[in-house]
Amino acid sequence: MECRTKRLLIRDFVETDREAVRGWRSDPDVTRYLDQPLGANPDGWFDAVLRYNAQTPRTSHDAAIVVRSTGQVIGWIGVSRSFDPASGDLVIGYALDQSAWGNNYMTEALIAVLSFGFGKLGARRITAQCYVANPASARVMEKAGMKHAGAALSADPALGHSVRYMALREEWRRPGRRRLGLALVLTLLALVAFPLGINTLLHALQRPEAPTDARLLPWAPRGDLAEDQKFIAEATAVWRHGTGGGMPGRLTKVYAVWAGTVGGGRVALLQGIGADRNALLAQVSDHGSPSRLRFDRQQPLVLEPRPAALVITYAGDRGAAASRSTPRSARVQLVLSPTDYAASTDHRARADGSGADRGRLTLWRRTHEAPLGTDSEWEELRPGKDGLTTTWAHQDQRSPYGSIVVFARSEGAAESVSTVAAAPDRLIAVRPPIRLADPTWGPRRLDLDSYDDGRAVLASSADLTARQGLEVALLASERDPEGRLAMLEVRSAGTRKVALVAWSGGRVECVTTHDYPDVPSRAAAALGCLDPLTGTLVIGAVPGPGAGRVVLRDAAGKRVMPEPETEPRLGRLVAASLRMPVIWSVFDHHGVGAGREVLAVSETLRPPR
Repeated sequence: MECRTKRLLIRDFVETDREAVRGWRSDPDVTRYLDQPLGANPDGWFDAVLRYNAQTPRTSHDAAIVVRSTGQVIGWIGVSRSFDPASGDLVIGYALDQSAWGNNYMTEALIAVLSFGFGKLGARRITAQCYVANPASARVMEKAGMKHAGAALSADPALGHSVRYMALREEWRRPGRRRLGLALVLTLLALVAFPLGINTLLHALQRPEAPTDARLLPWAPRGDLAEDQKFIAEATAVWRHGTGGGMPGRLTKVYAVWAGTVGGGRVALLQGIGADRNALLAQVSDHGSPSRLRFDRQQPLVLEPRPAALVITYAGDRGAAASRSTPRSARVQLVLSPTDYAASTDHRARADGSGADRGRLTLWRRTHEAPLGTDSEWEELRPGKDGLTTTWAHQDQRSPYGSIVVFARSEGAAESVSTVAAAPDRLIAVRPPIRLADPTWGPRRLDLDSYDDGRAVLASSADLTARQGLEVALLASERDPEGRLAMLEVRSAGTRKVALVAWSGGRVECVTTHDYPDVPSRAAAALGCLDPLTGTLVIGAVPGPGAGRVVLRDAAGKRVMPEPETEPRLGRLVAASLRMPVIWSVFDHHGVGAGREVLAVSETLRPPR
């Protein structure tokens, strides 16, 4: 099934929709009035839907409700043959993610599916029902033109009585159809009187749309040239001609992802499916003077994981395009996904302090890698019109795999981070070999310097050198008169470690790591690092999600850190003043002991100079 409305695309579910389904199918507020209370086993429901949709001949159509402007899956609507002959030919059911409530999306989707049922499926009658306790669903059916048809059998009597709504093919009219017809007549009369309005109307009727093929990015075209069909057609022809024998197969339909002017030149990011059924992404841009479109590069378009951003490499000068950049320096910009662009602009709109900061996004680019122990330098990337960030100069000698960009998402007081690398030779931002990530115990306050300097120290430590796919997550950071301290979680294939890094001024004073393979189930983590040159013992203790406090005492029972030890604690002590070993105990919020261990202490790991 496929239906389009002004704002929505209604199409069969595909495997990549699974995560979105888990979201609403696990929300009790959404599933309260469905046949399976609390949305039991979302994956089982989704697997069954895929099986039913694959049957031949089809007896049901279960479809995803997708917002066309962002590609976000916000719900489900299904139509199937009725098992009760007295109730009508087809039965409709639906559910909508709570984040999409209040926008009339469900009414819009129901009207489209009613039209599909009467038209494509040839139904005589279509029914739907809801519990009396769910008046919002009843209003949706009424606004869609369905009429009350009496009581219905309740699937779950505990939820009360149910009512049925019905639409008959010979009686149902799409709401607003008559007004639309009148508006069309008036528009045609106006066009007769004002012939110059024809081009405007044709332009509106031919607005570019997001692709529905699951192999392509479901992003609506953006950019100031996205609706310039002549430019898109020219760029498409240049792509097809420029690939020659290097293209997997002749493209069928091409879609613009982003098309606009950058400085003095035009740039288009295009996507399409080759004859070998593989998806491709390409950049075409102006070169030379007078300007002429040329094919820059292409690469396979892989959607798992979903691209965080696309990369445009273009100087904005028609005489200096991507292909003319030096091998070690290039001008780079990011094109954000529609969802991330909305979150970043929402953040800027609330910069005056009005409204909540829920879901805001900021982007930070590392300008260069500073010497160990000194603060890194970062600049905020502010997306402009249509999701295109400001331009920066990428230098290969600083980061061969790409410029590092951190996506920082705030939810209240906590921040979640992810890291991408944008390189001139790739059209999609990728994960770097060593990247910042969220800790297993949940997001913490963002501290880019401690994140990144901790990453740099650990990357050069002997026991972590040359590991690929390394994730570094900040558990806690602190500054004291001596310098900075950071406690980090380090994850790589099959291993989990907790690391402690301390700086004294600009010098790395202490580095240690300890294996913690059971981090997800631990109540706390603690370790220490002894610098034999100075006699300083650096200690870090972080409580887990269910812990209230961590208390540290030496062998004589002396408390190592002052009360209250409820938050993550990092500190420096004189080792000679303690009687080893140091014991740490963790207590829950009621003061009940939840664990007791000897502090893991090792001598400092000196990173190579």
